[in-house]
Amino acid sequence: MVTHRTADVAVCTLRTHTLPARLAGHPRVAVAAPLATANLGIEELVRGALARPAVRHLVVCGHDSRLFHPGQSLLALAAHGTAPDGTIIGAHGHRAHLPNLRPPVVAAFRRRIAVHDLRGQDDPAAVLAAVDALPRHADDAGDVQGGDGVLGEELAASTPRLVPLAAVGRVRPIASAGAGCFVISLDRPAGRIVLRHYGEDLASGHELRSRSATALTLAAVAHGLTDDPAHAGYLGGELAKAETALRLGLAYVQDRPLDSRSADPAPSRHWAGPATAEPPKGVAL
Repeated sequence: MVTHRTADVAVCTLRTHTLPARLAGHPRVAVAAPLATANLGIEELVRGALARPAVRHLVVCGHDSRLFHPGQSLLALAAHGTAPDGTIIGAHGHRAHLPNLRPPVVAAFRRRIAVHDLRGQDDPAAVLAAVDALPRHADDAGDVQGGDGVLGEELAASTPRLVPLAAVGRVRPIASAGAGCFVISLDRPAGRIVLRHYGEDLASGHELRSRSATALTLAAVAHGLTDDPAHAGYLGGELAKAETALRLGLAYVQDRPLDSRSADPAPSRHWAGPATAEPPKGVAL
């Protein structure tokens, strides 16, 4: 059982999502979690670390994104702080800007928490050995009360202001959302999702193939096959189901929930693996 007093290390595993579960049981690890972005992700990390009064170390390990660079941006924040507009000084990350973190929160993070660079290390044993080697800090009464008092108020004020909306909407009739209709199926031997668009006469149309639901959705919009946002949302959700079914070897039928029973004795051997967290660089079919 991790105690509040002994768990003094937070671990950021960047885009290596398999590490947190293998680190969380250590008595000094207060929290272990990945980090995907150099803006809202870092804001959440800073608030989460400061909300745990015993945390005095942050270990940054795992593999950084070559596009978003959240790890490099986090280290830049620790080393240099932020400019008056919230931009992380010296960061290379995509939109490395922290508009919601007030200066006292950034200052408290840099003062209280020592950040250790283990980027590229994904061996749990090596990471935990580094955690064990970290010095313990004597409690500082002013910092240990990080969740209370003035800092607590600053943390509360450093949270994005989000207005709740009802999850309701209306899909236009298919005839007004774009000419023709869409049929989604799987080509399991080829490891592809097949998106067919038929014209009004159902005698001609278009065919798109990809492993990626995102690529197919973007392509359908880019080619003008639908111009209705609600219909594009439906298409994206249905293609995501098809990608999941292809990846896990599940039965797939358009407009029906995924079936937990396997469609094949084993998932397709042609599947290239999980999609990356990087945004698509174009519509690649």
